[in-house]
Amino acid sequence: LCPITGSTAGTFTQAVISNPSATVGSITTVAGNTRGFYVTTNPSTVTATLSNATGKFNWCAYGSDYPPNVLANTDGSYTLAGTPPFTLIASNGTTMQTVNGKTIATAAVTMTPATITDATGYPGLWCPYTGNDLYMDAMHRCQQRASGARNWEAYIKDVRDNQIYRIVQMPTNTWWMAEDLVWDGKPNPTATTYTVRGTARSCAAHYKCGRFYNSTATGAGAYAGTNSDRRASDVCPAGWILPSNNESCAVQTLSNIASVELGGEDTNGLSLGCCSNPSWTCGETHTSIVSGNATTVLHCTTVVLQCDTNRNFEGDGARIVRCVRD
Repeated sequence: LCPITGSTAGTFTQAVISNPSATVGSITTVAGNTRGFYVTTNPSTVTATLSNATGKFNWCAYGSDYPPNVLANTDGSYTLAGTPPFTLIASNGTTMQTVNGKTIATAAVTMTPATITDATGYPGLWCPYTGNDLYMDAMHRCQQRASGARNWEAYIKDVRDNQIYRIVQMPTNTWWMAEDLVWDGKPNPTATTYTVRGTARSCAAHYKCGRFYNSTATGAGAYAGTNSDRRASDVCPAGWILPSNNESCAVQTLSNIASVELGGEDTNGLSLGCCSNPSWTCGETHTSIVSGNATTVLHCTTVVLQCDTNRNFEGDGARIVRCVRD
């Protein structure tokens, strides 16, 4: 805003916005952000107070299509979304770097950013997930979880069927899919000829179970390696892989599944539920998870959590899939 005294205009300063509300449509606000808001319905009519304005003044506004954020590209660069110029800010809050355009080479980033802002002043986070399948919009944010371990969570899009999955970063810094895989084998959403992968989701929606995949060529691939080996399988989205038995058991124990509602939000937000074989009753007391050289069997009860990796069988039993990447 620019204050005006008599016929003399002053200089523009940042407006302090308070109490925005939509009388028509809707907006999204962030606690502590006094620089703006996001309009989430078109059309919307919004009223807000410019708290540092007195008397007569002129004002202008920046329009931005996105909360400021960053996407890592495969060519060794970053794409910045929002309204330039961008300010990259280190965790100490004082070390900064300005980016005037919407792209910057990875090698040109001279510090380790923790947050990012743009011309709107809206605060954003420098997402630690570097996969080019990162998906972000107003409802799917890369951010630290508000509860539990407060670890990072983000979202990816599987280009084969446009399915969006929530992912979480575990204490090992490995990213895990926090939702069961549901890919049915289509190489793209409109494919008409393809090999069906897995069986349909059979459990009630409450359990959030995905498709069930066998350890066969048309399932999740045959077992290979040892308990410490991961298994490459094209059932996972590009860049993702099946976890080893050992790390499957480790995260299941770490996430404190036993003391929470099955399929609910556990300590790390992994949300592992007990998804039964299609011929069983949904919510059985164990589930089988496809891993490296075997099926990791998770025994879920309200008092005991056990993880059995000694299941080296091919069989036709159904297993859910959670993919990982470093």
